Amino acid sequence: MENTAALLAFQNYLLAILLGALMGLERELREPRLAGLRTFILVTLFGCICGHIFTLAGDSLILLAGMAAVTVQIALVYFLRAREDMEIGITTSIALLMAFGVGVLLAMKQTAAAVALSLATAVVLYFKLQMHEFSRKLSQHDIYAMFQFGLIAFIILPVLPNRGYGPYEALNPYNIWLMVVIISALNLCGYVTLKLVGHRWGGPVLGILGGLVSSTATTLTFSRHARDSSDSSMLGAVVVSLASTVVLVRIAFLVGIIHFDLLLELAVPLTAMFLAGLIPAVIVWKVTARQEAPVPEASNPAALKPAIIFGLIYAVVLLAVSGGKLLFGNKGVYIVSLISGLTDVDAITLSNSRLALTGRFGIAQAAISILIAYVANLAFKLAMVWVIAPGTMFRWTLLCFLCLALPAIVIVI
Repeated sequence: MENTAALLAFQNYLLAILLGALMGLERELREPRLAGLRTFILVTLFGCICGHIFTLAGDSLILLAGMAAVTVQIALVYFLRAREDMEIGITTSIALLMAFGVGVLLAMKQTAAAVALSLATAVVLYFKLQMHEFSRKLSQHDIYAMFQFGLIAFIILPVLPNRGYGPYEALNPYNIWLMVVIISALNLCGYVTLKLVGHRWGGPVLGILGGLVSSTATTLTFSRHARDSSDSSMLGAVVVSLASTVVLVRIAFLVGIIHFDLLLELAVPLTAMFLAGLIPAVIVWKVTARQEAPVPEASNPAALKPAIIFGLIYAVVLLAVSGGKLLFGNKGVYIVSLISGLTDVDAITLSNSRLALTGRFGIAQAAISILIAYVANLAFKLAMVWVIAPGTMFRWTLLCFLCLALPAIVIVI
């Protein structure tokens, strides 16, 4: 028993050294520095020692005393630097307090939390320039919308009732708003990445990120760009096709987090469609002149208004699918999928996944309805290209979209 405890303590101290080094390495490379590699390792070890003593003695005062000791040491260094008119910042001091906390968590057998916090601290320290650059790119509206996402996810969601209401008891406020949170989070990740990348990596990357944020908005942006500059028609076709191809990854993610068995049912057709759409897009890109591409026009997806609109759309689709199934069988579900998929694939994907999970209809029928919605969405975007963009972009987009849709059409028919 004593050997086991000693081995566990040794592992904790060894991990404290490694995590302290991870957090302190970036500070070691900076000049002037308040603390470097050795200081971070020692502070993490000190935290681990305090935590170890706490677990043995059960006296929380040791933790308070340890934190106070580290704080006093930091304050003393700051005082001395201030007297010499040296540059003073608080990032390193906060990181040292984090290092102490990581050591305490290790001693209290919270290894996963300790590792996660040390990695998060290291990321914040290492990517200072990128974070400052990103913050400068954000507008006040963007920041306000991110606070709204916090309202959506952490204030509204927990207080909603988790039971069915309305016709067929299909409207569960908690589940509906949970879908809103998932879509807002996914769109926000793509939006933030798009803000960071901008023009930096060219058309294909913009197409991929545009598919994560909004393939419809990407199609509209590049159709207008091709209309104003006909030389960019093939580039527009590539970007639009890649954006629509990435939608398949988005569908797989949304289905997977709700109903994994349905994802297995869709695995083969989604993979076939992804590869079939990717190949012509890559071929067209290789013969396309490397041109500067516009960043897709997309509003901040974390704002409250789009979230409410999506929640209403999802609720209507959920009711329509449930009613269509009850009144007209599978044909009713497929008709609803066809209509709703014209402008939005997310709502029908989530609603069919949820209804299949609850047993309202079969996995095979849910899979087919999602494929129908995706093909309908391709048709809507192709019509948009046909109306707005030059004929060259339409023809190349038609080729790529046919490759994307063919596996789904074969399965549905």
